[in-house]
Amino acid sequence: MNNVLATKVAKYETLVVSAAGAETRLLTGATTAYNPGIPAPGGNLNPVDIQALWSADPSSTQANNVELICYATGTADNTVEMEIYGIVENGAPERICDLVWILGTARHTSTTVLWADTCTETADTHTTGITTTDSGNNIIAKLTFETTGYRYLYAIAYSTTTGAATNITVLMRPY
Repeated sequence: MNNVLATKVAKYETLVVSAAGAETRLLTGATTAYNPGIPAPGGNLNPVDIQALWSADPSSTQANNVELICYATGTADNTVEMEIYGIVENGAPERICDLVWILGTARHTSTTVLWADTCTETADTHTTGITTTDSGNNIIAKLTFETTGYRYLYAIAYSTTTGAATNITVLMRPY
């Protein structure tokens, strides 16, 4: 008798991240008015529609959790300050957490495109909490949290170290 683990394979989707400095923090110190419930607050910041992802790809995994990882163009020890938000259907933006990603030495595609090896929570405002794993030691840091009830997810990079970290990319994997 063969014992086979039955599972769906989830692929990473890109979570759109604003360019650092192009957006202000959405709820804390925001100088721009944002309309609650509108899933595209500000320019090219287009949140990922979780429901549309799952219904568009029959092989995708419908899940209540996501894992985020980050890479950017820069050098080791460059930092990216970021806020992660969720929006429920017809609801206001809800801050899930504030983070600091720190680039390590693990290469994504070249010597200047590096994985974030450290993820530090500076504020956890999610109702069920968030978890960071594999943070530090030049490996790929992961951030996980429940998405139950959220329709959209997005990230705002509001600060980086001087002259550092550009082309910031956050990948999201449901599980």
